[in-house]
Amino acid sequence: MTTSNGQPPEFFSRLDRIEAIVAANSEQITANTTAITRLEANQAALSERVNIMAERVDTVSESVNQVSRIALAILQRVDSMQTEIRDLQTDVRGLQLENRRILDILQQRGGDG
Repeated sequence: MTTSNGQPPEFFSRLDRIEAIVAANSEQITANTTAITRLEANQAALSERVNIMAERVDTVSESVNQVSRIALAILQRVDSMQTEIRDLQTDVRGLQLENRRILDILQQRGGDG
């Protein structure tokens, strides 16, 4: 059994379903294309942000390196000053001991004379 143009009766309903599927696919392709365009724009923005953050990390890293060098120099200077202080303390103790000896000698002479 055939209908117009020799097509079976379910032909037109199948054709309508195929047209509906093609239309839905076309709409989905358009929606996907729009979404891809948005994703590309977001990716470009995120890439720019990553580049900015990388620059900031580099800047912070350079600053940390500078601070580390300064801190090391300060610690070396403090170590040097501590050594100088110990040497001065040793000299002062020696002078104090020498002064005590001199005072003892002077007191002995004063007591004898």
